[in-house]
Amino acid sequence: MATETEYPPIRRVGILLFDDFEPLDVWGFVQAFTIARFLGSSYAEAEACPFQVGFIADTLEKVRSYNGPSVIPDMTCAEALEDSPDVLMVPGGFGVRTLLDPERDPGALDAELDWLRAMDERVEIMSSVCTGAALLARAGLLDEVPATTNRVAFDWVAGFGPLVLWDDQARWVDAGKYVTSAGVSAGLDMAFHLVARLAGRAVAERAARAAEYDWAREPAGR
Repeated sequence: MATETEYPPIRRVGILLFDDFEPLDVWGFVQAFTIARFLGSSYAEAEACPFQVGFIADTLEKVRSYNGPSVIPDMTCAEALEDSPDVLMVPGGFGVRTLLDPERDPGALDAELDWLRAMDERVEIMSSVCTGAALLARAGLLDEVPATTNRVAFDWVAGFGPLVLWDDQARWVDAGKYVTSAGVSAGLDMAFHLVARLAGRAVAERAARAAEYDWAREPAGR
């Protein structure tokens, strides 16, 4: 009699959303995890996906991307503190500049940075794509840690983390708990790297082939 296949535990990936996030920072990252399947399974077997991906925001109201569609979050920031994912990713985009605007309500910024620090104590991996690294740096999470960010905005982002060991050449940097990528599409390369780290290289290679994506497997890029 056929028995149901038992797979390893599903790892949970949370993505922070805010108005004017960069679309590909988020959806490219999502694709690497959601297209992945355990070996010996087919893409049609959704239960064979090693990851569960969810969006996190202040409220469950629509969050607009920059020049793109809006999305409804899966959980609030408060709920994420109670039921934390294994991985948290902070995207970039024009909205990061709004969040870090010096003329903005400092209390609101402090609350957001406190939330990132609290999540940092709960998650296994803290990650960012593009200028999302500015928020992690501003929160002090990347102090004395190797990290990278978008080349175009590199100096602006680096200004929020004078103690960060910034790398202006790498496409992505894996510093253990903290994993950061350069701009936009580099986040997809980093995401496949995280799939490999958490579910095995063979799973990541299979996922990249399924996505027909030319994965830059090494931090230095192609």
